[in-house]
Amino acid sequence: MTSVTQRIKQITQPRGGYLKPSEFEKEEFIDNEILKEENIHSSLVGLAVDYLTRLMLDTLPEEAFKISLLGASIIGEERKAYNLLKSIKGIDNLSIYYACKLVGYDVCFRAGPMGYKEVDEIEADTNTINNIKIMVKRSILFFNRYGPITKDGFTFEGGYTKIIDTGDGDFLTSDTLWDFKVSKNKPTSSHTLQLLIYYIMGTHSIHSEFNSIKKLGIFNPRTNCVYLQNISSIPQEIIDEVSINVIGYIKDDSSSDNTKNKEVFLDCNKMLSMAEIMRTLSCSRYMVMKYYSEKNLPLVKINNKYFINKCDLIEWLERMEEERKKQQMTSLIIGIVAIVFMVIIMLVMFKSIGR
Repeated sequence: MTSVTQRIKQITQPRGGYLKPSEFEKEEFIDNEILKEENIHSSLVGLAVDYLTRLMLDTLPEEAFKISLLGASIIGEERKAYNLLKSIKGIDNLSIYYACKLVGYDVCFRAGPMGYKEVDEIEADTNTINNIKIMVKRSILFFNRYGPITKDGFTFEGGYTKIIDTGDGDFLTSDTLWDFKVSKNKPTSSHTLQLLIYYIMGTHSIHSEFNSIKKLGIFNPRTNCVYLQNISSIPQEIIDEVSINVIGYIKDDSSSDNTKNKEVFLDCNKMLSMAEIMRTLSCSRYMVMKYYSEKNLPLVKINNKYFINKCDLIEWLERMEEERKKQQMTSLIIGIVAIVFMVIIMLVMFKSIGR
């Protein structure tokens, strides 16, 4: 499995990056809050700020801390994780203290159990708790200004490829894809590329919300800064190169004259809806479900609707065609054997008559 962040580490970007951070428009918010030194890892602080912000914006606790709970389940500590979750009510000191422990399970899901550190050892001090409280409040003010949120903690079903098969984004608003970065430093080319990959994969996914996205944005509640770039200002050749060489989509060179000036990409892993499956197979929904139950058509059920991975459908059709050809060959061989057998019998009969 390769995630978006792992894939970014594997490649060498051009000088300055595919998407130069300096080209993002910066806006800084001023308040009188001063952050102090923290005693736990910055990644844990970032996750706590992210998930507590979601919680304060009315996301259910189980959804806000979903990755943490999944990580705990991998090492068999679901009960312990849910007990921690029950103690998280908002952004009071105790809730933040337990949130810092709970997000310690994230590493089990994102990188594997080898990187896990006992959550009992995560002891956020007063400075750390106060910093997180300030950053969550900044995040809430940010969303009051730029929101509302239309989707959070999203994944890319239908947009993954054989190169990138995992990855999840932070937030969508009506026209912007947002990533949270709780860092002392300015955005890097890795951060901006991550955003671009999320956008491209989102447009290939089954989620229609990405069709209205016009901007890419980073919000850093530590520095209280917003960075924005219009997608229309990103050169098409950059989008094409990231699509092909980084993510792994396939360019379709057979585009017609009407699309001559438009780059078209075939996503082998695109999820097809039931209507698209019916059109592809030229059959009714009943027959699709019959193929599913009797011919092992690899349908996937998502939110009570059936989809199929385009690549899987192609492989299934090829398998069905191979079976059909085998059956034809078997029938032909049986027919030939039957004819030969009949000829032999006739020859034997003629011989007997001749005697």
